[in-house]
Amino acid sequence: MGVLPLYLFITLIGYFTGAFLKKKGITLAWIGMVQTAAITCLVFIMGVKIGADESIVSSLDTIGLTALIITLFTVAGSLAAVFILRKALGFDREGFLRGKASGEACEAEAKEKTTEEAPAEEKSDGSSSVMTWCIVGAVGAGIAVGYFIMPQWIVSFSGGLITAGLCVLLFFVGTDIGTEGTIADSFRKAGWRIALFPIAVIGGTLAAAALASLVLPMGVRDALCIGAGFGWYSLAPAMLAEYSVRISAVSFIHNVMRELISILIIPTVARRIGYIETISIPGAPAMDVCLPVVEKSTRGDIAVYSFISGLTLSIAVPVLLSFIMNI
Repeated sequence: MGVLPLYLFITLIGYFTGAFLKKKGITLAWIGMVQTAAITCLVFIMGVKIGADESIVSSLDTIGLTALIITLFTVAGSLAAVFILRKALGFDREGFLRGKASGEACEAEAKEKTTEEAPAEEKSDGSSSVMTWCIVGAVGAGIAVGYFIMPQWIVSFSGGLITAGLCVLLFFVGTDIGTEGTIADSFRKAGWRIALFPIAVIGGTLAAAALASLVLPMGVRDALCIGAGFGWYSLAPAMLAEYSVRISAVSFIHNVMRELISILIIPTVARRIGYIETISIPGAPAMDVCLPVVEKSTRGDIAVYSFISGLTLSIAVPVLLSFIMNI
């Protein structure tokens, strides 16, 4: 857990920087581009580490199947946990607390929130496809460079480069959160009950990952490390790179799969199962890439819940991963 205080400190510095800039009325339109560049460099370096390890390259098909199985288990587990909790807390299928307010009042509030959040939706929609192609291209190029070109002595420095890249990424993630300045207000509007849903996602994901280890050739701790990424494909694999290159590779593919599967099935889950359940599927990406999909498939206030859940899980990733790796 040696680097965890560093990561948390860098993120807090970024948050207070963003809050200061917001107070001064200063906007940094280029933050998104810097984050994209940092993530691209990060996954490229991870690709180099993967490509330089011949045992990983020779078993990429097995790694992909392992990642798919863990993804299916964790998505189902988090979905089931949130479904059970929603029923227990008294929310109906559309996410209204039964018997608390009239349908007309809730619909009016939902429309108002949807209107307020429209700009964020446009921003996420415009960048998600670019981000996906950047990630796929960077990791592919990294694997090729690591396998065909990069000398092993240079690869040995990749751990320090990954740590530096993570610090840059987390600083700007914190800055982005600070400039947003809506976290406390979102928690106030959502109420205390909605804060329990991210906990259900964590419990359901980790329980399902442990179950997946029973049908996979890996131990429970390795499966928990993979599941604890909660869809954060840049941070989680980077943290796991020094723990195990193979587990890092599975983690990367799993987290990308979780995000892509979420984008595909969120509308169906909203129609067939429940609105609140949609926030459980992506994990951490519920606060960014998958947020517009949740909003379009449900309502504006469910998007607030999605943001809260994604934020909570993003904070949990470095804490839980560091703990599990050192058990």
